[in-house]
Amino acid sequence: MTILPRPRPSEQEIAPSSFSVNLHTGDVQVIDELAAAWRELCARASDDEPFYRPEWIAAHVRAFTPHAKLFVITVHHGGELCLILPLIRNRQVISGVPVRTLSAPVNSHSCRFDAVRQAGPIGEAAIAAAWNFLKTAKGWDVLDVREVPNDGTLAALVSLAESERMQTGKIPMRPNPCVAIPAASEISKRLPQNARLRGKLRQVKREAVAQGDLRLRRVTVAQREDLNQFYKLEASGWKGEAQSAINADAKTRQFYDEIANSAEWFGYLSMYFLELDGQLLAAHLGLCYRDVYYSPKLAYDEEFKQFAPGHLIISSILEDCAARGVSLYDITGPDDEWKLRWTESLRPRSRFLVFQNGLAGKLAHMMRFRIRPWAKRTMRLGRGKS
Repeated sequence: MTILPRPRPSEQEIAPSSFSVNLHTGDVQVIDELAAAWRELCARASDDEPFYRPEWIAAHVRAFTPHAKLFVITVHHGGELCLILPLIRNRQVISGVPVRTLSAPVNSHSCRFDAVRQAGPIGEAAIAAAWNFLKTAKGWDVLDVREVPNDGTLAALVSLAESERMQTGKIPMRPNPCVAIPAASEISKRLPQNARLRGKLRQVKREAVAQGDLRLRRVTVAQREDLNQFYKLEASGWKGEAQSAINADAKTRQFYDEIANSAEWFGYLSMYFLELDGQLLAAHLGLCYRDVYYSPKLAYDEEFKQFAPGHLIISSILEDCAARGVSLYDITGPDDEWKLRWTESLRPRSRFLVFQNGLAGKLAHMMRFRIRPWAKRTMRLGRGKS
């Protein structure tokens, strides 16, 4: 007897009552308690990235907001976790209006943020279940999430809010460049996309090899010696002078230490060191996750500018990634000019806001998206007439 596969239910066939939605509040221990099921969900997710995993969110909270009041929504279907949305409950001022916010646990080191949901119709229907719970939850005036992909789960949730005539806002953020990695034999011919830089890299690579042993070292274990070497290199140039290097702030150092150790534990740490005769030219504190290479932090020695070390290490990393079957280099961070020499492919991201229908929410929306833009236009017109 042939057993036919059971047809997958469409989103329309999934009854809202088949979902159970729960709220988890407390400190970072909430994330630790949910971590196992959260990671299992990541393996089934529609858009799984290291920045959405529990170890990444927990590291952020422990380092930057250790006293945060967490507000974590979980959605289950058939007893299985199918969506999770970690938020922080806080108070802040938006365009002069004090409001109670539910915000994303992110800052400039976070790269991206999104809810995690199961792939397929069940995960899509879970977005509506999460929104139906959130819109009636007490204690918030504004949902404020940043670094969110425009094609992600939270973007879909905000669209549901908008369809119900709730006030929403979308503020574009600088997009993330991505480089599709060709076959190893094609890299030197096609990358970087900028032909002038491509020619320069061929030249500096020949010059470097002529001077000594040019070697790329990949590290998958978070050894203290390697981390210290990276932090020292990053602080050696303008970041050290501007006090923006990792070593300049104990909280930032704690975050990257924890990220590196967690990435090693779960098998996606991918640090790179480019050396010439043992002299460190450049380094990446990177992650290789599901055939995508990410570079949250990079550094190079400014004394070796003649070798364009920042670009040279990327060229070497792409060759290594191609050899290992990695298909995409997600440069992360904003679309800086130097990144656009490598690619024109950009992943849009935004800051999304949803305003409750109460007085504080309505006033905050009016000030942020009506009064404030009107005041700016009026000031520009006034300057033009003077």
